[in-house]
Amino acid sequence: MERFIIEAVKMKKIERDEYLCRFVADSKGNIIGESVAMDGDVVIIKVGKNFIGIPVKHIEDDGKLLKIKGLFNFDKAEELGKKWAERYEKGRI
Repeated sequence: MERFIIEAVKMKKIERDEYLCRFVADSKGNIIGESVAMDGDVVIIKVGKNFIGIPVKHIEDDGKLLKIKGLFNFDKAEELGKKWAERYEKGRI
């Protein structure tokens, strides 16, 4: 029973707006950027002057931080971020 309760707490679904304006860390706990937007089921993260996109399924709420979990393709993440940034810039003009 106790294990079930612990697993249920770990699987707590967070709302879309809870992904925004949060520092994001890699799997080792190193902060890599800040979440700035949602694009469907992808969290957009500002990393320096660039953006990356990480699917929600690879993000977990670690209290103060969002943490990237599991394996993901960094090249694909950069591509998702770049596409979002291009669409965002077009919408601002």
